[in-house]
Amino acid sequence: MKIYIDLFFLFNVIMDFMIILGTSIILKRNSNLIRIIISSLIGGFSSILLFGNINKILIEVISIIVMMLISFGYKGIKYVLRNIFYMYLLSTLIGGIIYLFNVKVSNNLVINYFIIIVISSLVLILYIKENRKIKNIYNNYYKVDIYFKDKSKISVVGFIDTGNNLYDPYKKRPIILLSNKYIREDNYILVPYYTMSGEGLLKCIKPNIIFIDGIGYKGNVLVGFSESPKLIDGVDVILHKDIMKG
Repeated sequence: MKIYIDLFFLFNVIMDFMIILGTSIILKRNSNLIRIIISSLIGGFSSILLFGNINKILIEVISIIVMMLISFGYKGIKYVLRNIFYMYLLSTLIGGIIYLFNVKVSNNLVINYFIIIVISSLVLILYIKENRKIKNIYNNYYKVDIYFKDKSKISVVGFIDTGNNLYDPYKKRPIILLSNKYIREDNYILVPYYTMSGEGLLKCIKPNIIFIDGIGYKGNVLVGFSESPKLIDGVDVILHKDIMKG
């Protein structure tokens, strides 16, 4: 069977573009069209490499990881694996649609490209529509540096949650909620909390200072250790609305 490399490359670039766009829509990623196009081109080039005398599985795995990192960035292993899983899911779905059309309608290259163009146009329209909503959500994400008393520092992604109204009852300091994976031995301040699901004591520490990108340095704040940040993709700290004033 004769294979036209240029058409094969173009077909794979369009397919990858559509799949990454679809992944971005489903997972509500704050993606950039330029980065998605670059990732799609990498996918197209990697598909050509599969014709060479090289390890095809290795090329496939490396190219997918690189494509996901370029498209959506790195916010932890789970974040990347989730992106890859949905990319494979969409790839299987779209591939199945094309195969079904070939069997039921016509095994024709022109038909294949027509299907791809129609589906990719619909996906692109949906992406543009959804991306406006996603941008508003991602305006609540901030890069945060937390400096501890032992001179150590961590850099994390924070999310401003208007539902976080926690203060310590002693000095009325706002409390930000940091993922339990950063918990450390320290002199804790136990702060009582009350929620719809119950009540308890929150382990908190007083950091030296925290820095929020675009806001500045904040000193009069406590850091509480909680499981709550894990509920939001790629987030390690939930910020308090009262510390977001520059």
